[in-house]
Amino acid sequence: MLLSPLTRLEILMIAVPALLLLVVLEMVRRRRLREDYSLLWLATFALLVILSTFRTTLLDSIADVLGIFYPPTALFVIGFGLMLLILLQFSTVITQLSRQTSQAAQHIALLNLRIRELEKTLQDRSEDSRNRAS
Repeated sequence: MLLSPLTRLEILMIAVPALLLLVVLEMVRRRRLREDYSLLWLATFALLVILSTFRTTLLDSIADVLGIFYPPTALFVIGFGLMLLILLQFSTVITQLSRQTSQAAQHIALLNLRIRELEKTLQDRSEDSRNRAS
């Protein structure tokens, strides 16, 4: 028995975000993705699954509010908007990590300078004590 295109589309609309939700959970379980970063992904995919599941009520209403004729298109618009929010969140994290990396590199350079100064001081003292002993 062949499924109608709309039924196939509905299955895809539910299956793809649900599968991605499981992938994120597995990545968290294997520690390939931190829990705090996974929350945005989990929320996004959970929302897409909910909207896909309640397509005839919830998604159709949202599509009407957005002025979108074909409700599955509204799902993609919402998903795209959520992805933009995730990208913005990651951009702020990258900016913060970049700043911290720069500060750490500066701190390491200052520590290396201090070590070289202390080594030179020790070497000078060692030479002075040898000169006095002779």
